[in-house]
Amino acid sequence: MKILNTAPMSGAGLKSVIETKVSGISFTVVDVHKFPEDKLAAEIADADILLGDFTGNTPITRPVVKAAKKLKLIQQPSVGYNHIDINACKEFGISVANTPGANDIGVAEHTVMLALACLKNLPLYNTKTHQGEWLFTQAQRTGIFELNGKTYGLMGMGRTARAVAERLVPFGVKLLYYDIIRLSAEDEKKYHAAYASMEEILKTADVVSLHLPLTAETTKIIDAAKLALMKSTAVLINVGRGALVDETALAEALRGKKIAFAAVDVFTEEPPPVNHPLFGLENVILTPHLAGSTRESGMRIMNMALDNLGRVLKGEKPLWVLNP
Repeated sequence: MKILNTAPMSGAGLKSVIETKVSGISFTVVDVHKFPEDKLAAEIADADILLGDFTGNTPITRPVVKAAKKLKLIQQPSVGYNHIDINACKEFGISVANTPGANDIGVAEHTVMLALACLKNLPLYNTKTHQGEWLFTQAQRTGIFELNGKTYGLMGMGRTARAVAERLVPFGVKLLYYDIIRLSAEDEKKYHAAYASMEEILKTADVVSLHLPLTAETTKIIDAAKLALMKSTAVLINVGRGALVDETALAEALRGKKIAFAAVDVFTEEPPPVNHPLFGLENVILTPHLAGSTRESGMRIMNMALDNLGRVLKGEKPLWVLNP
């Protein structure tokens, strides 16, 4: 059997790990990270399994999928899978699986960290203290804020948002959430969360974090009009997908103090261009899509992904299939 490895990792190392999970099965691993579409299509023609690229730099396009003659599974070693043409995979009968829940804790902790850092303007006070400036009285005058007692809005209420909700309970926030599917009354009680419309959350929340999937409907769902609904003291956090937000409109809102602060871990283009509109603004925290990239989550992701590869090598059905 042939496994294609599109991830930026050693195929030899990958093979040795898989061999600990299966025995008596002969297979090869071929490294194809960043292969152009035509070369990838040629390699996939006789492949049985493909390990996806967690960097997204090796797209699995329709022509690539069409060239696969015997592929049983594309296993993505991450939660996101935007670089895979999942509709084409379904059309040609190829299962696509990801690793749901593997990085929920990391993203949830990062989200809460960003909320606290924004409310306390951590970047400014860290930088100025390093520079020898003692801004104690300025902080008292201009204000830094507690998360306790604030209204916190979750846009999306999937696994990651629920992990955020659990971590917000001790902070004593008023928690609102929006999702196309409302939680049961039992789950709303469990997560101490009240359902609200998107507009209500934007108008009333002190902190809003985005945990929505990227679809045609959610692309640039936070645009200039939505940002105009927010309080001038509000914080916006995007740990979902970069294209959920109109980044130019967000930069203009921050520059004009229409909202107080933002924190962004994901960008429409990654890495972002050097002239990205959010670069250089003092009231935004930027991190390089690392919210879920903890050492612990990386181990969970690879264990889940390689366990699933092992299942298919042994003739079993894969778990976590996205396109049944």
